[in-house]
Parts: sequence; C-alpha cells; structure tokens
Amino acid sequence: MKRYQYILTILILACGVGLPGSISAQTDNETCLGCHNDATLKGLAGDGTELSMFVTKGMIDSSMHVGMNCVDCHTDLTGTKDYPHAEQLKPVNCGNCHDDVVKIYDESAHGAAIAKNPKAPTCASCHDKHKILSHINPEATTSANKLPYTCSSCHHALVLKQDPDVRIADSFDRYMRGVHAEGVRKGIGSAASCNDCHGMHDLKKASDPISTVNKMNIPKTCAKCHNDIFIQYSRGVHGKALAAGLLDAPNCTDCHGEHDIRQIADPTSPVNASNLSDYVCAKCHNDPRINEKFGLAKGQFTTYQDSYHGLAVRGGSIKAATCASCHRAHDILPKSNAASSIHPDNLTVTCMRCHPMANAEFAASYSHSAAEAEFGTLDSWVRGIYIFAIILIIGSMLAHNMIILSRFIIEKHRQNKLEPTVERFSGGMVFQHLMVTAAFIVLVVTGFALKYPDQWWAKILSVLGLQEETRGVVHRIGAILLTYISLHHAFFLLFTKRGKIELKALMPARKDLSDVFGNINYYLGRSEQRPKFDRYDYTEKAEYWALVWGTFVMAATGAILWFPTFFTSWLPAWVVKISETIHLYEAWLATLAIGVFHFFFVIFHPDQYPMSLTWITGRMTVESCKHHHPAWYERILAEQDGRTESEEQQTGASKEEKAQSRRSV
Repeated sequence: MKRYQYILTILILACGVGLPGSISAQTDNETCLGCHNDATLKGLAGDGTELSMFVTKGMIDSSMHVGMNCVDCHTDLTGTKDYPHAEQLKPVNCGNCHDDVVKIYDESAHGAAIAKNPKAPTCASCHDKHKILSHINPEATTSANKLPYTCSSCHHALVLKQDPDVRIADSFDRYMRGVHAEGVRKGIGSAASCNDCHGMHDLKKASDPISTVNKMNIPKTCAKCHNDIFIQYSRGVHGKALAAGLLDAPNCTDCHGEHDIRQIADPTSPVNASNLSDYVCAKCHNDPRINEKFGLAKGQFTTYQDSYHGLAVRGGSIKAATCASCHRAHDILPKSNAASSIHPDNLTVTCMRCHPMANAEFAASYSHSAAEAEFGTLDSWVRGIYIFAIILIIGSMLAHNMIILSRFIIEKHRQNKLEPTVERFSGGMVFQHLMVTAAFIVLVVTGFALKYPDQWWAKILSVLGLQEETRGVVHRIGAILLTYISLHHAFFLLFTKRGKIELKALMPARKDLSDVFGNINYYLGRSEQRPKFDRYDYTEKAEYWALVWGTFVMAATGAILWFPTFFTSWLPAWVVKISETIHLYEAWLATLAIGVFHFFFVIFHPDQYPMSLTWITGRMTVESCKHHHPAWYERILAEQDGRTESEEQQTGASKEEKAQSRRSV
C-alpha cells in the first residue's frame, strides 16, 4: 500500500481546517476517498490474494447506499483517528442492516458452504462491494441480464469444485445456449434468469427436499412461467406419478433439459420431432428395468421404431408421427382413461390429425401396445411362415443355380483337359493361393463379426456356436495361418529357382504404365490393338503388391492389438488406437478390392465366366494364354523352339514330332 498517501491526506486535511482536533474524519467519506480514489491502490484479501482498493464517489452515490458513510459498513473504523488504518479490516457484516436477509442466506446452500469453502459467495460476490444497485437496474450485477454472468464467476470457472473425482456441469455455457438466455438478451421480462429457478438468498441444493430445483419441485418452479403446461402435466400420468413420490417419473428437465432448454423447432432440442422418440421417450420406455418395475408392455419402443412412423422419423422426416403426436406431450394418459388421446373413443380423432380420412378400423390397425397383443399371434404366424418360405424358396433357388453353375465349371474343366495347356502356377503356388484364400475368408468373416456383432449374419454365426469369444480365437488362428503362408511364400520367392522367376516377372516395369492407357483405349474403342501383356499384366501386379502391403499392415497392426501390453511397454499409447483404425479400414479396403477387382477378373469377366480354373489346376489353355498374355506366349514358343532344335540335333526328331511338341507347350 502507498502509505505516503494516507499521511499526505491527513496533513492536507489538518492544514485546510486549521482547527486541530475539530474534524470528525472517521465519519467523512471524503477522508476515505482521499486515498481510495486512486485506481492503483491495492490491498490484501483475507486469503492473502491481492485486490483493488479503488472506490470512487460516483460508485457510492449511484448505489443503494447513497447517503451512508464508509464507517457504517466498516464499523471497526468507527472512532478511529489514526490514519492510515490497519491493512486488514474485519469483514463487513451486512446483517447489521439486513439481518432478515442474512438469516435466510445463512440457511441457504451458499451460506452453508462458507464454513467449508472460502471461495463460496458472500453478499459482495453477487451484489458488488460499493456500487450496489437495485435488481431492476439493468446495470446491476443482480439484474436479469447480468445475473448469469455474476453466477458464472463461480459456476463457469468451476472454482467451487473440491473433489477432483467429481464432475460438475458447466451450467453457464449450457444456459447461454438455451431459450431462456435468448429471451433475457432480447429484453423479454418474463424470460427466466438464474434466480427465477434457483431462488435468490434462499438458494438450496437440488438434493434438498425444499429446493426449488429438487426433482419433486421442478414442475412447480416451471409453473411460475408455464402454468398452463403445468396443469396439463399434472393431469398426465407422469405428473401424477411424480406427485405420488415415484422418482422414476420424468419431470420438466428430464425431457427438456436443465439449463440448455431449447425451442421445440430447434433441431438440437431433445424434444424436437427428430429427437423426441429416440432420445427422450426411449430413455424410460426402452429401459428393461423401468418396464419390469412398473409392469409396462415390453417392446413398445421397438415396435414404434420398426413402424412406418419410426422409420420415417429416423430417415429425417419432420412430419411423421412421434410419441407426442399420438400420446400428447404433457397430459399423457393410459388407454384406459377416458380422457386419453389413445382411448378407443378418442383414437380415431387422434389419427385424423394427420390422416383426415381415418376411420375406426384404420385407427385400430396401428399400435405398438394393445393391438400388438390383439394381433400378435396372427402376426407371429405370418412372420414365421414368410421366414420359412424365404429360407426354403431362396435356398432352393440358390441350390438350383449352383447345380447349373457347377455343370458349366465341370464342362469347362473337361474342355480345358482336351486342349493344349500352359503351366501358369506350380503345385506349390496353387497350395499357397489356397491357404491365403482360406485365411482371408476366415479373417474377414470373424473380423467383421467382432466389429459389427449386431448384424444379422453375425447373429447367425452366434447361433452356429461362434460367439464373441470363439470368433476371437478363430480370428487369431486365421492370422497365424496367414502369417505362416506369407513366410512360406517369401521363402519360395527368395530361395527357389521357380520363385525367383516369378518374383522377377511380378516386378513393376515402365511398360506397365503404357499398358494401362493402351488397355483402356482399346476397350473405349479408341485403339484397334490390345497391349501385349507378359507373364503378369498390370492388374495382376497391382493386386499382388497390394496383397503384400496389406498383409504386412494387417500383421503389424494385428500383432499390436493382440499384444497391446507388450507394445505399449516401449511404444507410445496412441499406437493401439491408430492400429485399431488402420486394421479396420485396411480390412475394408482389402475386402472391397477382392470383391470388386479380383473376382471380376477371375469370375465375372466375360472371357473367364463361369470361372477361371487356373487357381485350382495351375494351368491355362494355350488359346487363353495367347489371348491374355501374348508376349509371354511368344517367349514360351521361342524357348520351346530352342529346346526342340537342340533335341532334334541330338535325337534326329522329325518335323511332325516337332509340331506335336509345339502344340503341347
């Protein structure tokens, strides 16, 4: 503190009056303002923190305390003639004048918190210290438009939080997003500010039975502004249940939210048509505990979701009926109540709100409770008959078509055996491909079943005995099989003569790029000639190296997901989550690539239909080789001619024998 200012003030006053001992400085505000009118003046609060001691005459004169002296509040300075005074003064006791209000405050949640939390609000925390204004003054810290910001000084910063394990909602931000704050900002006098719901000096915790925001009392609190809605709610089953002490019954905030209450037309509002059924009504009516506890019919919400209305709402319709469309929003009553909107006498009128031509039979045709029981047996029989028919008919069609397809495959195999062939794959290569195929299918089926357990095909696996635990084991067995065959294939490529030939043929070349454009131009009709592909064309090379890359990625990420504790012992934690994401989307990429690209060239391509048998026999016909791989075929002939001429020279073979040798490449 600047003590010289106090001394200077006293000297000026003493000289100015000229009558020593005659002034009553202790009761004169000007004496205090002589020092406190300095904006740089600082002091210490009770907890040792620095705070401003700046006070102006304008603050006092504009406040509700105009005409009072400083010592009327700072009573420990009464009679003091020694200045500057002590740095630490006693806290101001507002109860000297406002004893009735202080008594109420002491019994409030704020008053009770003072003893436990030094940051709990005092009178000055809300009303200010010197510029204390009436709450009807727009500039007052307790006015409707300023009060949320006053309360936010604690509740926005969460400074009241004591236990680090306890989560406290940031009510200020949520309130400012709501319709009440919007009304306050627009100057609507009836818009609710903090004190309208929580009270003022008598504010209580929500757990207190007499609190205005206690679950049992919230409807009455809201009724201060929404009395017409309160009357409807009180007549309804929810209001009656809550009044009877059933805490499971919803009150206003259970449906509309607490602080961030929004207009019904707002798409983010929980009671908007797009959200009401799924996010409000379903909280209770789709809860097995609630249904069992109160004897409610099971499956009511599920049947609504499966109905046209539910499907249309989930599809984005804002016109389709929600729960409130039929049951009403606040005065919800059971079917047995004659005043209910779904009572048989009223149901047709209810349906006519959306369907003007509705009649009694139409109204009775749709329900997800009583009519479900009435027509449930018949519906179950029809459902069962159709499921059986689908399995029988579609299954028979599938079997019928598989017989036809298998005949064509067998005929193609027989035809191929009668024609000269070229060895495309060795027996070992066929084995490797079969193992990769088996491992891939196992991994795809079990992997996606683990990720999407609610899908119908995953449920079929569960029925067949492949529950989640079993699927996980089978998935890992598939991973081991894929890893083994990958290592087997790598050994084949690197350490066998045939493997080295295959590896060299699979290497990307500059010609592959020109082949891409040449092939596309041919099929677009812009070129008369197809590229002369070698042993492997660009599509086969791309598939092969994509398989190599995908296998490496899936093996690496799969290992991390299989043994996360080992890998996180020397790698950062994010590798687990990133591996999970990569593993999933690489699986999708591989599965779609096989289905869209590989199956096309092996099965659905017009030249291969009904199927290329090379992956089973390892051989392809000479004609197919000449058509698809002309460069490779020409090289085979050149190599064959070289061998034949050498053999001719050694054995003296005839021209006919040479020609026969060329036919059987």
